[in-house]
Amino acid sequence: MAINRRQLIVGASQVALATWFLPSCSKLKPEQWIVSTCNDKNGQSMAAAFNGQGQIINTVNLPARGHDSLALPHKPGHALVFARRPDRFALEIDFNTGTIVKHIQSQADSHFYGHGVFSNDLKYLYTTENQYDKKRGLIVVRDTQTYQVLARFDSGGIGPHELALMPDNKTIVVANGGIETHPNHARKKLNIETMQPNLTYLDTNNGQILGSYSPPDHQLSLRHLDVAENGSVYVGAQYQGHHSNLKPLLYSHKGETQLRPFQARQQQWQNMQQYTASVLVKDSLLYVSCPRGAHLSYWDTRSHQFTHQQKMRDVSGLAKANQQIYASTGRGQLTALLDDKILAMQQTQYMLDVKFDNHMTVINAV
Repeated sequence: MAINRRQLIVGASQVALATWFLPSCSKLKPEQWIVSTCNDKNGQSMAAAFNGQGQIINTVNLPARGHDSLALPHKPGHALVFARRPDRFALEIDFNTGTIVKHIQSQADSHFYGHGVFSNDLKYLYTTENQYDKKRGLIVVRDTQTYQVLARFDSGGIGPHELALMPDNKTIVVANGGIETHPNHARKKLNIETMQPNLTYLDTNNGQILGSYSPPDHQLSLRHLDVAENGSVYVGAQYQGHHSNLKPLLYSHKGETQLRPFQARQQQWQNMQQYTASVLVKDSLLYVSCPRGAHLSYWDTRSHQFTHQQKMRDVSGLAKANQQIYASTGRGQLTALLDDKILAMQQTQYMLDVKFDNHMTVINAV
């Protein structure tokens, strides 16, 4: 079921944003929208598109909880929405009309991990998936016109999560979380003592593994990443060891023989509570959301040092539009940031119960 903007304003109690920034501060172009998965006050999973004035363009109900979304540059107003592990659906949604254009199903022996990326020429879609009975991570290649599976490559590990296309347009980098799961056991982690996470580079032409790099502790599950224009990769970890152990949770890589950790005082690692969510790089600043630690953290990519943090309860999603960063929370708050400063904010009439999920994506509306 879709809810258009007119229905939303008339029936404001159904779904909306808890807070918003001043419209004059928005760096979204008029032809851009932000897409995120979310829940309404009744717990219904949905995907929503909204504009820079805090108005929801359309929402579409999902069969289960979603995770990330992916813009379709060749189809204005469209986005792919991926299921959260261990579900098997991905949907192409037209937010102009609030309709599902295409329902994509993983193959019978696998499920999605919530992320995907296009080839530079938009001919191919690459998704991270789990071939669970074989305990094998997959990069699945699909034709973007039909979404038919063309090939399946080994991801280089178990539990592949976020992936990205490198600036050379022929290499994919993927964060293999290392955690074995199976749909019969819901989201239970089956191999914590023996897990082997890594950051792996693959040739998109044939799936050949070009390099693989492990974190210093085998229980540092690598999950979300971002790639700078110069090819530097930044990856965040979720530590699976004892709660009293404090480990660096952020790493970079650009041609070195091993992952390079970011530096911070022990108190900062403790504040992050062994968990990072979204990772986003802009110029020399790395933004990392820490929902368990109730803050957004800032890191200097030149010095590899922690700089400061900003309190933000249940913050998770991050998106970049032009020179502005957006952060969303599970409490329905969307914050617009310019560099590391909060822009002016105000309460609006859209006081509705949307709980943003893990990620956000900027798409072209027209």
